Amino acid sequence: MKGTIRLAVISVLCLLLFGTCTFFLRNLLFGGVKATYEQAEPNYTEYKDQWISYDVIACLGCYAEGTESYNFIPTGHEYYYMIWMADGSIMPISVSKKADREYLDALTEATYDYVDGKTKMIEMEPRTFLGTVKTQESEAAQYYNEALRYMEIYESDGWVVRNVLLDCTQTRTSYLLLCGGVMMIPILGIVITITTAKKEKRKLDNPTMEYLPK
Repeated sequence: MKGTIRLAVISVLCLLLFGTCTFFLRNLLFGGVKATYEQAEPNYTEYKDQWISYDVIACLGCYAEGTESYNFIPTGHEYYYMIWMADGSIMPISVSKKADREYLDALTEATYDYVDGKTKMIEMEPRTFLGTVKTQESEAAQYYNEALRYMEIYESDGWVVRNVLLDCTQTRTSYLLLCGGVMMIPILGIVITITTAKKEKRKLDNPTMEYLPK
């Protein structure tokens, strides 16, 4: 009886935990692109946990890297790049996938070739990046400001500097795996509870088994 009650309690917690996780991440799990970066940036808090896109056409380089984490658990590395926007503004973006980094590194070279007059245009195709908008962490923001000063990009000179980060380190698949991982924790609890309950039942049905060698 006790094992059955434990199983029922764990099953309910399992459904509640999975339901809560799915509810709060529903837009990232099932939703489409809600806005472009230009639309979301002025009121970015209204677009929390929603997919935002931006067509990157020029890049001024990587200004920081850090450890990507979820609830203080390290999950990988993230790299911060300074994007030169189509309207002349500057914005920060973070990526973690190797393919994204390789593209942005190559685009940085193509951008400086254009700036230095080696080419008449940036000779790379634009690419759409998908992510979420949020404020930068303090350390990344510090490196961002240092990079702006190093390149002599000042708002007093007419530059428009955007500080809202387009975080492209997560994908829909990663959130699905997160929910799956959350679901597995209580499922393991259920399996353990069932196994324990069966052992207890065998002991009750066969008291002499306690004296048998294991």
